[in-house]
This record gives sequence, C-alpha cells and structure tokens, in this order.
Amino acid sequence: MTDELDLVFEKFTNLLNVRFSGHIFTKEDAIRYTFFYAICQSNNLNPEDIILESKHPNIKGDKEIDMLIPEKDDSHELVFEFKYDVKRSSVSPRPYKAGHLFADIFRLFLYKREHQDSRCFLIYVTDFEQANYLSKEENRLDDFFNLLAGQKLQINSDYVKNHADTFVKAASTYGIHECQISSCLNVDLTNSHFLRIYEIF
Repeated sequence: MTDELDLVFEKFTNLLNVRFSGHIFTKEDAIRYTFFYAICQSNNLNPEDIILESKHPNIKGDKEIDMLIPEKDDSHELVFEFKYDVKRSSVSPRPYKAGHLFADIFRLFLYKREHQDSRCFLIYVTDFEQANYLSKEENRLDDFFNLLAGQKLQINSDYVKNHADTFVKAASTYGIHECQISSCLNVDLTNSHFLRIYEIF
C-alpha cells in the first residue's frame, strides 16, 4: 500500500469517527462520499478525476463499480467497492449479508483478473451485530473479519463452501473464484462501528 493511500485511509477513519460520534444518520452513500472527500483532500484530486458507478466490464448486465480513479503516469488505476452493513438498513439474515460481502470480493477479483495493473479495494463498515456474527468462531469468518493489517487470506471454493447454505448462495452470485485478500486497515470506530479495508489480488 502506498503512503498516499495510508493518508487517505487515516483521514477516512477520522472522518467516520466524527460522523458516528455525532450520531449522524448514515447510509452507504454517505460512507462512499466521505471516502470521496478523504481521497480528494489527501491526494489532491478534483471531482472530475473520479468516476462513480461505471459499468463493470467483466460482468454481464448492469453491474457497476462504485468508484474508479483512472491510471495516471505516476499511479495505478484504483478501484473501490463499498459495503455498509447495519441492522437498521437491512433485515436480511446475517449469513446472507456476509455472503454478499464475499460476492463483492469476487466482483473485484473479476475486474483485477483482467486489469492486472489496477489496485482493487473493498471498504467495509459495519455495526456491532454483524461484527459479532463475523467474529464468532463457529461461523468460521473470524479469520476474515479480524485479519490484521498486513496479513493475507486465501479465498477459494473450499473456504466458501465451509459455511451455511445461505452464505454460499449469496457468495456465489458472480461465481466462486480463487483469490487472495490483504488487510490494509482493521480499526474499531466510535459508537460500535467497525472499519475493514481489504485489497484483492
């Protein structure tokens, strides 16, 4: 991870703490636009340097990429997917929500596979309920959710299928693929929120 992204992630974390400490109503768009602000401020980008909701070139249909920053002479293309899981915003079962988190990982992998020079990141914010589910040993996702910064985890068919049927079905939305994730950031935020950032290879 570059020093520039270190600064972005640090600023993003601070901004989220301010937001959550103020009990400000938050949906996924607010998470995305907070990150938009952080990366513009930290990397001296302008709004026109960032593409939002562009079509995913490697998935049929109308699937989109949340945020894309095109390649420049001195930097790789950057691709970001965002997920905000809180009890208020969804009544879906926790295994289903966890499975869709892995579907997002595979969406990013499908992009990365065809764009090897790009860097692809999943930015995940959740609350205590989902964090508690992901951390329980019996749910076999603790190695993912509590992966420490700098550590890597291999994801493959055996890993995915070692979970509840509801999880497997949701995770298989774009197929199950062998890939590796690296934890870029693992922090607990204020007011029982949690931030995890992974890079997909």
